[in-house]
Amino acid sequence: MKRFFPALFSLFFAQAVTAEPLVWQAQKGDLTYTLMGSVHVGKPEFYPLPDIIESRFVAADALIVEVDIINDTQLNMPKGKPSDDVITSQQRNQLAQIAQELGYTDSVLLKMPPWQTAMVLQIAQTQALDLQQILGVDLHFLSRTDSFNIPIISLETMQEQIDLLANARDNGIELLDDTLLYWDLSKDFISCMIEAWRLGDGEKITAIAEEMSDTNDLERKILVDRNLNWIEMLTDSAQVPNGDYVVIVGALHFPGDEGLLALLEKKGFTITQLNQGQKAGCELPELP
Repeated sequence: MKRFFPALFSLFFAQAVTAEPLVWQAQKGDLTYTLMGSVHVGKPEFYPLPDIIESRFVAADALIVEVDIINDTQLNMPKGKPSDDVITSQQRNQLAQIAQELGYTDSVLLKMPPWQTAMVLQIAQTQALDLQQILGVDLHFLSRTDSFNIPIISLETMQEQIDLLANARDNGIELLDDTLLYWDLSKDFISCMIEAWRLGDGEKITAIAEEMSDTNDLERKILVDRNLNWIEMLTDSAQVPNGDYVVIVGALHFPGDEGLLALLEKKGFTITQLNQGQKAGCELPELP
Protein backbone atom coordinates (compact mmCIF):
# COMPACT_ATOMS: atom_id res chain seq x y z
CA MET A 1 0.00 0.00 0.00
CA LYS A 2 1.39 3.37 -0.98
CA ARG A 3 1.38 6.50 1.07
CA PHE A 4 -1.93 7.48 2.58
CA PHE A 5 -2.68 9.72 5.51
CA PRO A 6 -6.30 9.76 6.65
CA ALA A 7 -5.57 13.02 8.41
CA LEU A 8 -7.06 13.32 11.83
CA PHE A 9 -7.94 9.69 12.24
CA SER A 10 -4.47 9.33 13.76
CA LEU A 11 -5.17 12.30 16.07
CA PHE A 12 -9.08 10.66 15.19
CA PHE A 13 -11.74 4.51 13.06
CA ALA A 14 -20.06 -6.82 10.00
CA GLN A 15 -19.37 -7.77 13.48
CA ALA A 16 -19.44 -11.40 14.65
CA VAL A 17 -20.93 -12.24 18.01
CA THR A 18 -17.57 -12.72 19.73
CA ALA A 19 -15.56 -10.09 17.84
CA GLU A 20 -14.85 -6.80 19.54
CA PRO A 21 -12.19 -4.07 19.81
CA LEU A 22 -9.02 -5.38 21.38
CA VAL A 23 -8.15 -4.65 25.00
CA TRP A 24 -4.71 -5.10 26.60
CA GLN A 25 -3.24 -5.00 30.08
CA ALA A 26 0.20 -3.57 30.83
CA GLN A 27 1.46 -4.33 34.32
CA LYS A 28 4.64 -3.49 36.20
CA GLY A 29 4.62 -4.02 39.94
CA ASP A 30 1.70 -2.13 41.45
CA LEU A 31 1.01 -0.12 38.30
CA THR A 32 -1.60 -1.52 35.90
CA TYR A 33 -2.88 -0.03 32.67
CA THR A 34 -5.91 -1.39 30.83
CA LEU A 35 -5.66 -0.07 27.28
CA MET A 36 -8.08 0.10 24.36
CA GLY A 37 -7.81 1.89 21.05
CA SER A 38 -10.22 4.70 20.40
CA VAL A 39 -11.94 5.99 17.33
CA HIS A 40 -12.71 9.65 17.86
CA VAL A 41 -15.95 9.45 15.87
CA GLY A 42 -18.53 6.72 16.14
CA LYS A 43 -21.88 5.08 15.45
CA PRO A 44 -24.51 3.66 17.81
CA GLU A 45 -23.54 0.12 16.81
CA PHE A 46 -20.08 0.60 18.34
CA TYR A 47 -21.73 0.04 21.70
CA PRO A 48 -21.70 -1.73 24.07
CA LEU A 49 -17.92 -1.86 24.30
CA PRO A 50 -16.10 -4.94 25.69
CA ASP A 51 -17.17 -5.83 29.23
CA ILE A 52 -13.55 -5.92 30.41
CA ILE A 53 -12.89 -2.27 29.55
CA GLU A 54 -16.20 -1.08 31.01
CA SER A 55 -15.75 -2.96 34.30
CA ARG A 56 -12.20 -1.70 34.74
CA PHE A 57 -13.22 1.85 33.87
CA VAL A 58 -15.72 2.13 36.73
CA ALA A 59 -13.06 0.86 39.18
CA ALA A 60 -10.14 2.88 37.78
CA ASP A 61 -8.04 5.32 39.78
CA ALA A 62 -8.10 7.60 36.73
CA LEU A 63 -8.94 7.70 33.03
CA ILE A 64 -5.98 8.53 30.77
CA VAL A 65 -6.78 10.08 27.37
CA GLU A 66 -4.94 11.98 24.66
CA VAL A 67 -6.74 15.18 25.60
CA ASP A 68 -9.74 16.07 27.74
CA ILE A 69 -11.99 17.24 24.91
CA ILE A 70 -14.78 18.19 27.33
CA ASN A 71 -12.91 20.49 29.70
CA ASP A 72 -9.89 21.61 27.66
CA THR A 73 -11.48 24.52 25.83
CA GLN A 74 -8.85 27.28 26.03
CA LEU A 75 -7.55 27.53 22.48
CA ASN A 76 -5.50 30.07 20.60
CA MET A 77 -6.07 29.39 16.92
CA PRO A 78 -2.75 30.05 15.12
CA LYS A 79 -2.74 32.28 12.09
CA GLY A 80 -0.98 31.20 8.93
CA LYS A 81 -0.86 31.43 5.17
CA PRO A 82 -4.25 30.79 3.59
CA SER A 83 -4.60 27.60 1.58
CA ASP A 84 -5.11 29.72 -1.53
CA ASP A 85 -1.46 30.84 -1.28
CA VAL A 86 0.09 27.35 -1.18
CA ILE A 87 -2.03 24.99 -3.28
CA THR A 88 -1.80 24.44 -7.02
CA SER A 89 -4.45 25.43 -9.55
CA GLN A 90 -5.34 21.75 -9.95
CA GLN A 91 -5.83 21.43 -6.19
CA ARG A 92 -7.89 24.60 -6.18
CA ASN A 93 -10.24 23.10 -8.78
CA GLN A 94 -10.48 19.87 -6.82
CA LEU A 95 -11.21 21.75 -3.62
CA ALA A 96 -14.02 23.59 -5.40
CA GLN A 97 -15.54 20.26 -6.50
CA ILE A 98 -15.31 18.80 -3.00
CA ALA A 99 -16.79 21.94 -1.48
CA GLN A 100 -19.74 21.70 -3.87
CA GLU A 101 -20.17 18.02 -2.96
CA LEU A 102 -20.30 18.92 0.73
CA GLY A 103 -22.43 22.03 0.32
CA TYR A 104 -19.57 24.31 1.43
CA THR A 105 -18.28 27.56 -0.04
CA ASP A 106 -14.80 26.99 -1.44
CA SER A 107 -13.77 30.63 -0.94
CA VAL A 108 -14.15 30.16 2.83
CA LEU A 109 -12.01 27.02 2.78
CA LEU A 110 -9.34 28.78 0.73
CA LYS A 111 -8.99 31.50 3.37
CA MET A 112 -8.13 28.94 6.06
CA PRO A 113 -4.56 27.69 6.58
CA PRO A 114 -4.01 24.25 4.99
CA TRP A 115 -4.20 22.27 8.24
CA GLN A 116 -7.54 23.82 9.10
CA THR A 117 -8.94 23.32 5.61
CA ALA A 118 -7.95 19.65 5.85
CA MET A 119 -9.62 19.34 9.27
CA VAL A 120 -12.87 20.82 8.03
CA LEU A 121 -12.92 18.53 4.99
CA GLN A 122 -12.16 15.41 6.98
CA ILE A 123 -14.75 16.14 9.63
CA ALA A 124 -17.31 16.70 6.87
CA GLN A 125 -16.33 13.41 5.27
CA THR A 126 -16.81 11.47 8.51
CA GLN A 127 -20.25 13.03 8.87
CA ALA A 128 -21.08 11.93 5.33
CA LEU A 129 -20.16 8.39 6.41
CA ASP A 130 -22.63 8.67 9.32
CA LEU A 131 -19.81 8.88 11.88
CA GLN A 132 -20.56 11.26 14.74
CA GLN A 133 -18.10 13.00 17.04
CA ILE A 134 -20.54 12.74 19.93
CA LEU A 135 -20.34 8.93 19.66
CA GLY A 136 -16.54 8.80 19.72
CA VAL A 137 -15.04 6.27 22.13
CA ASP A 138 -12.96 8.74 24.14
CA LEU A 139 -16.01 10.97 24.65
CA HIS A 140 -17.99 7.90 25.73
CA PHE A 141 -15.64 7.49 28.70
CA LEU A 142 -14.95 11.15 29.40
CA SER A 143 -18.65 11.98 29.67
CA ARG A 144 -19.07 9.49 32.54
CA THR A 145 -16.07 10.38 34.70
CA ASP A 146 -18.09 12.75 36.90
CA SER A 147 -20.75 10.12 37.56
CA PHE A 148 -18.16 7.62 38.79
CA ASN A 149 -15.88 10.23 40.40
CA ILE A 150 -12.97 9.22 38.17
CA PRO A 151 -10.13 11.75 37.66
CA ILE A 152 -8.92 12.50 34.14
CA ILE A 153 -5.26 12.52 33.13
CA SER A 154 -4.51 14.12 29.75
CA LEU A 155 -1.38 13.13 27.87
CA GLU A 156 -1.40 16.46 26.04
CA THR A 157 -3.49 19.57 25.56
CA MET A 158 -5.78 20.51 22.72
CA GLN A 159 -3.47 23.45 22.03
CA GLU A 160 -0.52 21.07 21.60
CA GLN A 161 -2.50 19.04 19.06
CA ILE A 162 -3.46 22.13 17.07
CA ASP A 163 0.08 23.54 17.20
CA LEU A 164 1.51 20.25 15.89
CA LEU A 165 -0.50 20.70 12.70
CA ALA A 166 -0.23 24.47 12.44
CA ASN A 167 3.57 24.46 12.84
CA ALA A 168 4.14 21.85 10.15
CA ARG A 169 5.66 22.87 6.80
CA ASP A 170 3.62 25.57 5.05
CA ASN A 171 1.03 25.43 7.83
CA GLY A 172 0.27 21.75 7.26
CA ILE A 173 0.24 21.55 3.48
CA GLU A 174 1.07 17.80 3.59
CA LEU A 175 -2.17 17.22 5.45
CA LEU A 176 -4.18 19.06 2.81
CA ASP A 177 -2.24 17.47 -0.06
CA ASP A 178 -3.18 13.97 1.10
CA THR A 179 -6.75 14.94 1.92
CA LEU A 180 -7.29 16.15 -1.64
CA LEU A 181 -5.26 13.44 -3.38
CA TYR A 182 -7.05 10.55 -1.69
CA TRP A 183 -10.46 12.10 -1.20
CA ASP A 184 -12.43 9.43 -3.05
CA LEU A 185 -10.34 6.47 -1.92
CA SER A 186 -10.41 7.58 1.71
CA LYS A 187 -14.10 6.73 2.03
CA ASP A 188 -13.35 3.02 1.53
CA PHE A 189 -10.16 3.32 3.56
CA ILE A 190 -11.93 4.80 6.57
CA SER A 191 -14.72 2.22 6.37
CA CYS A 192 -12.16 -0.60 6.38
CA MET A 193 -10.28 0.92 9.32
CA ILE A 194 -13.54 1.12 11.25
CA GLU A 195 -14.35 -2.52 10.50
CA ALA A 196 -10.84 -3.63 11.51
CA TRP A 197 -11.16 -1.76 14.82
CA ARG A 198 -14.64 -3.11 15.59
CA LEU A 199 -13.66 -6.71 14.88
CA GLY A 200 -10.33 -6.50 16.67
CA ASP A 201 -8.28 -7.21 13.54
CA GLY A 202 -4.91 -6.35 15.04
CA GLU A 203 -2.99 -7.43 11.96
CA LYS A 204 -4.80 -4.98 9.71
CA ILE A 205 -4.56 -2.14 12.21
CA THR A 206 -0.82 -2.84 12.54
CA ALA A 207 -0.35 -2.69 8.77
CA ILE A 208 -2.12 0.67 8.60
CA ALA A 209 -0.12 2.14 11.50
CA GLU A 210 3.24 0.97 10.12
CA GLU A 211 2.46 2.38 6.69
CA MET A 212 1.53 5.75 8.13
CA SER A 213 4.52 6.06 10.47
CA ASP A 214 6.95 5.26 7.66
CA THR A 215 5.93 7.84 5.08
CA ASN A 216 6.57 11.51 5.79
CA ASP A 217 7.77 13.66 8.63
CA LEU A 218 4.35 14.95 9.68
CA GLU A 219 2.84 11.47 9.89
CA ARG A 220 5.76 10.30 12.03
CA LYS A 221 5.31 13.26 14.37
CA ILE A 222 1.60 12.52 14.73
CA LEU A 223 2.08 8.85 15.54
CA VAL A 224 5.59 7.91 16.69
CA ASP A 225 6.82 11.12 18.29
CA ARG A 226 3.66 11.45 20.34
CA ASN A 227 3.99 7.83 21.47
CA LEU A 228 7.48 8.58 22.73
CA ASN A 229 6.24 11.63 24.62
CA TRP A 230 3.38 9.69 26.17
CA ILE A 231 5.64 6.86 27.34
CA GLU A 232 7.73 9.32 29.32
CA MET A 233 4.61 10.40 31.16
CA LEU A 234 3.18 6.90 31.60
CA THR A 235 6.42 5.71 33.20
CA ASP A 236 6.92 8.76 35.44
CA SER A 237 5.70 7.90 38.94
CA ALA A 238 5.44 11.60 39.79
CA GLN A 239 2.79 12.02 37.11
CA VAL A 240 1.16 8.57 37.27
CA PRO A 241 1.62 6.92 40.69
CA ASN A 242 0.97 3.23 41.30
CA GLY A 243 -2.64 2.22 40.76
CA ASP A 244 -5.10 0.94 38.17
CA TYR A 245 -5.73 3.10 35.12
CA VAL A 246 -7.74 2.87 31.92
CA VAL A 247 -5.96 4.27 28.85
CA ILE A 248 -8.05 5.30 25.84
CA VAL A 249 -6.07 6.72 22.89
CA GLY A 250 -6.28 6.42 19.12
CA ALA A 251 -6.18 2.81 17.91
CA LEU A 252 -3.23 3.43 15.58
CA HIS A 253 -0.99 4.35 18.52
CA PHE A 254 -0.82 0.78 19.88
CA PRO A 255 0.72 -1.55 17.26
CA GLY A 256 4.23 -1.86 15.86
CA ASP A 257 7.76 -1.62 17.20
CA GLU A 258 7.22 2.05 18.03
CA GLY A 259 3.67 1.63 19.31
CA LEU A 260 2.64 2.07 22.91
CA LEU A 261 2.49 -1.66 23.66
CA ALA A 262 6.05 -2.32 22.49
CA LEU A 263 7.34 0.81 24.22
CA LEU A 264 5.71 -0.18 27.51
CA GLU A 265 7.20 -3.65 27.20
CA LYS A 266 10.65 -2.13 26.73
CA LYS A 267 10.07 -0.22 29.98
CA GLY A 268 9.53 -3.50 31.84
CA PHE A 269 5.76 -3.88 31.63
CA THR A 270 4.19 -7.28 31.03
CA ILE A 271 1.70 -7.01 28.14
CA THR A 272 -1.36 -9.28 28.07
CA GLN A 273 -4.12 -9.26 25.47
CA LEU A 274 -7.41 -9.60 27.37
CA ASN A 275 -9.82 -10.52 24.58
CA GLN A 276 -9.91 -11.86 21.03
CA GLY A 277 -10.87 -10.36 17.70
CA GLN A 278 -11.15 -11.70 14.20
CA LYS A 279 -10.09 -10.73 10.71
CA ALA A 280 -12.02 -8.03 8.95
CA GLY A 281 -13.44 -8.99 5.58
CA CYS A 282 -12.65 -5.68 3.90
CA GLU A 283 -9.60 -4.89 1.79
CA LEU A 284 -7.80 -1.57 1.91
CA PRO A 285 -8.08 0.21 -1.47
CA GLU A 286 -5.12 0.17 -3.84
CA LEU A 287 -3.54 3.60 -3.99
CA PRO A 288 -1.92 5.20 -7.04
